[in-house]
Amino acid sequence: MATEGVKGKKVIKLGDMMANLPKLDEFQMKILVAVLVGLLTLYILFRLFRSGSKRRGVLLMGLCESGKTQLFSRICHGADVTTVTSMKPSNAEYKVGKKSLTIYDVPGHERIRYAAFEKIKNVTGGIVFLVDSATIQKDVRDAAEFLYSVLCDETIQNGHPRILVVCNKQDLPLARSAQLICKMMEKEMNLLRETRSSQLQSTSGTGNNNSFLGHPGQDFEFGHLGGIKVDFVEAVTKEGEKIDPVTSWLERLA
Repeated sequence: MATEGVKGKKVIKLGDMMANLPKLDEFQMKILVAVLVGLLTLYILFRLFRSGSKRRGVLLMGLCESGKTQLFSRICHGADVTTVTSMKPSNAEYKVGKKSLTIYDVPGHERIRYAAFEKIKNVTGGIVFLVDSATIQKDVRDAAEFLYSVLCDETIQNGHPRILVVCNKQDLPLARSAQLICKMMEKEMNLLRETRSSQLQSTSGTGNNNSFLGHPGQDFEFGHLGGIKVDFVEAVTKEGEKIDPVTSWLERLA
């Protein structure tokens, strides 16, 4: 029933509205309840899927002989192994208290690394990218190109995983510091960005695509990647001599 409200306006009472709704018989009510329960269940499963295991994977990536398998064996199994070139991804659970991450050792060989990455990139919550600090001077082009391609991937850009660049083999005499390697990688990736943008413009007439990283008109910096945070640390994976920076990062990620 309508009543007069402020300044003559009619106010419809909730009880009146409910009374005017069509009556449902027992069968229709059961159907309505079943639909509502189904929608609620789907919503709960969707939220659990998004916050659960979908992005609980950590990819160990890098060139061959950068120390990926050594790090994988040390943090997942607590021991070193005789390293060989991996031909397919390996994975193991890494426990952090009551939580866990799935660590993937991604092959570094040029012919198979991208195919292996394609198969598991959808679970990526973090990437640990290893470089050999003692040979980075000659390998910086290959390492930068590999990391650049990963960062340009649409799944990675949409997922915003955390990235840790591990400057490994710091115990060797020719090892470069993490700060220097960061600058070397940024310089090389700046050149890669210019090359790829020019190639795209020559074929499609536009540079608006995933292959451009950073801010237009500025030299490339890892700090310009928006929602993708990149950190650099120094480590020695052999015999687990200095892997605390990696395990601490994994604990924060979990």
